Amino acid sequence: MKTYDLYEHVMEPVRHWWMYLIIGSLAFVLGVFMLTSPAITYELMTLLLGLALVIFGIIRLIVGIVNKNFFVSRAAVIIGAVLDIALGVLLSANPGIAAISLPLILGMWMLYQSFMMINYAADLKSFKVKGYGLTLFCGVVLLVLSVLILLRPISIGMATVAIYVSISFIIYGLSEIISAFRLRSLHDRIDEE
Repeated sequence: MKTYDLYEHVMEPVRHWWMYLIIGSLAFVLGVFMLTSPAITYELMTLLLGLALVIFGIIRLIVGIVNKNFFVSRAAVIIGAVLDIALGVLLSANPGIAAISLPLILGMWMLYQSFMMINYAADLKSFKVKGYGLTLFCGVVLLVLSVLILLRPISIGMATVAIYVSISFIIYGLSEIISAFRLRSLHDRIDEE
């Protein structure tokens, strides 16, 4: 691969840093809302999560299509986006039915996202980007929470699932926001050169 081609591959996610900021902000706000609203019903939580996943999926699909992302496999981004949209539609269309299987569905989604974060942190480390450890930490915490949900998806209880999912969305949102600002600083630094 020529140096120019490598440069273009690395620059794609850097140019679209603001899309990661949108996803992170929405996830963080949703997580805080669910955590601070104890009266939220399971059906409403399912509907909100479904709508959020559709929005995340659409943004990720756009990022996956327009980016030749060097940091994360383009196929992984597109597959993740399609999964987000499919899960979002499933949850939004059937909030009552999906509430029964919500812990299992969200546990698997969180597990996938944790692997994506851990992989992203490894890519950042290989490019010697400072602060990759926080992304790695967020990925590991998300992994632990997803495993806790998946170990006992039925017996874990609705309140516990709501807390774990809320915390997961807050962590996921913070990780995306931090990643967006890291990419923005790279964008600014490269523009100055």
